[in-house]
Amino acid sequence: MNATIVDHTMLTALLLVAQHHGVHLSREQLVRTYASGEEEVNRAVLVHAAEEKGFQARAVRMNWRQLMRLGRAVPAILCLKDGSALVLNGVSPSVSPPVAYVRDPAAANQVRPLDEIALDEIWAGDIILVKPKNTEEEEQGLFGLRWLIGEILRERRIFRDVGVAALIMSIFALVPPLVYMIVVDRILVHQRMSTLVVLAVAVAFIVVFDTIFGWLRRYLIAEGSARVDGRLTAFIYDRLLGLPIEVFESLPTGLITHRLNEMWRIRNFLTGQLFGTALDTLTLFLLIPAMFFMNAILSLWVLGIACLMFLVVLLYMPTIGRYHSKVVDAETRKNSFLIETVHGMRTVKSLALEGSKRRGWDARGALAVRANRNLAMIANQPQTILQPLEKLTYAGTLLLGSYMALSTDQSALAGSLVAFTMLAGRATQPLVQIAGMLQQVQEVRGAVGQVASIVNIPPEELRADHGLRPRFRGHISFEDVSFRYSGAQNKALDRVTVDIPKGSVVGVMGRSGSGKTTLTRLLQGLHQDYDGLIKIDGVDLRQMDISHLRSSLGVVLQDNFLFSGTVRENIAAARADASFEEIIEAARMAGAEEFIERLPRGYDTFLAEGSTNISGGQRQRIAIARALLVNPPILILDEATSALDPESEAIINNNLTRISDGRTMVVISHRLTSLVTCDVIVVMERGRVYDVGTHEELLQRCDIYRHLWFQQNRHQNSGVPNERALSGPDTRD
Repeated sequence: MNATIVDHTMLTALLLVAQHHGVHLSREQLVRTYASGEEEVNRAVLVHAAEEKGFQARAVRMNWRQLMRLGRAVPAILCLKDGSALVLNGVSPSVSPPVAYVRDPAAANQVRPLDEIALDEIWAGDIILVKPKNTEEEEQGLFGLRWLIGEILRERRIFRDVGVAALIMSIFALVPPLVYMIVVDRILVHQRMSTLVVLAVAVAFIVVFDTIFGWLRRYLIAEGSARVDGRLTAFIYDRLLGLPIEVFESLPTGLITHRLNEMWRIRNFLTGQLFGTALDTLTLFLLIPAMFFMNAILSLWVLGIACLMFLVVLLYMPTIGRYHSKVVDAETRKNSFLIETVHGMRTVKSLALEGSKRRGWDARGALAVRANRNLAMIANQPQTILQPLEKLTYAGTLLLGSYMALSTDQSALAGSLVAFTMLAGRATQPLVQIAGMLQQVQEVRGAVGQVASIVNIPPEELRADHGLRPRFRGHISFEDVSFRYSGAQNKALDRVTVDIPKGSVVGVMGRSGSGKTTLTRLLQGLHQDYDGLIKIDGVDLRQMDISHLRSSLGVVLQDNFLFSGTVRENIAAARADASFEEIIEAARMAGAEEFIERLPRGYDTFLAEGSTNISGGQRQRIAIARALLVNPPILILDEATSALDPESEAIINNNLTRISDGRTMVVISHRLTSLVTCDVIVVMERGRVYDVGTHEELLQRCDIYRHLWFQQNRHQNSGVPNERALSGPDTRD
């Protein structure tokens, strides 16, 4: 669908509201991130976008009278019947007739008043209230148990209703013991049939309502847990996307995924066992007074055993925590090894490494099994102690009660004794659950630490709210730039100064580790802790909105990743609102059109995971088309053709003239034949600029370039200076 058809007024409205609060967002970036390209974003997406950009947002329904009472809560976003939006700038309830002042995002400078009748024709009552988050709320965004409990409490209305249902059910829990007591002590002793009939009707009534409230409780818990799950899922993924690139390059994939998956252990504990136990504990507020009313001595016996159970669990908690840490470490190593094997399965198969990998898996699996077994063994000890104590609660209550009844000649009150025993058993259940839950506290604390070690890493500084968004023309300059990777001893770049004029094609070559790719990584803002200055059209990279910068660059790597989906979706990945004609044109420029048309379903052909159903050359041309679709003023080709077959490389090279028209290109390649036509070639050596010149100039004066040229073109040595004079270091990558 053409971008002009979908105006994305929802996102533009958010942009205008943000501007009112002093936050400047990029409309292009909002569209790239949140729009599907085929329809307006919905309210849920807009609320999510506003919260990601540092606002509190809430979608509510209002009538005209409530709208007139908004006061300082403006500007807000009115969601119209046709799916578009208006910005509510203000209200005037005192004029006659009252009016609302609205701004059309498609004409941002035009504010017009609407009365109730006019607004009612286009507005159904949906409005999104937006306000900035304060500093205290931002600090509370640090992940931890406090943050998680806060997320759960956001659904406090649902969980409040669950609590009410639990309290009502706790009243019903008193019924079975009381019924038993009345039947034994009253009905059977005095032979009263009328009392039995009344009691039967009451029991039937209570059973029906107990069933209804039980269903309601389970329904509300499922609804509340689903909402919490949705927010946790979005939170984890957003934090993952916001992490600096160094995190993914320094930590194994298996380690990251294992730690993040611990979130669900925490969630299950909070919304499952902890919440369920908390609800069951509410019954104690009714059961314990009822027990003391029936018999204080037996009640003290039950509570005394419960305290003893708590003491046992508290004594074992530190030991269980230490053993659980060993389990986490062992499971992390095992999962990392598994994910590494899956990612490298092609290498495993080609080198017949199944045996060695199996031995490595067995070693790590044995370590994990041993750690889990040791944890189970140590956890078995408090369970062994708690089991007789739990049984002693029931049996001891019955025996002690029987002794008290016999010693005081109250043998006729057998029903009361059994009723108390039933109440004690019901009251003991949450106490036992609390004791068992305490054993998992150490596990959850460890899981919180695992997740926090990833999501609490400071996010990448994108400067989305205050960064500059210039319109790039393509003049790039590196001024005395130095950079060292974390943990490295030597500098990857050492006082590099390069000037790339607008619209030029610049080649970069050198040994492996000479700093070629690092230049482009810094240009993309992937690393921002460098010394010196990098400017585009005179604007320092450190002052730019990084998302705007990257969306203005086209980058094609040696090994490009294509997502599972159709060819069309992969080409349009960076521009979801691109028309089909624009996609075809980008594919044509990349030389991909001819093979795409031969695919079974053309542009709608589905690419499998890893794009295994197309060749490497085809995958590379789709990646180039993806980069060209955004029409970037700066295009980076980092070894984009070095892994291609000669035919695929020839197709791409033939299109480079058309591709480079009107844009600046930085081409990194080991194949010097692909750099011959470049306006200038930069030779890198040990992080420094060794030489800069055209192909002919470098052949005459640069020993590194000349040596590599003759290595790759031995059949063309005739008519060129004697190769014996070209001796130099081996520059093969």
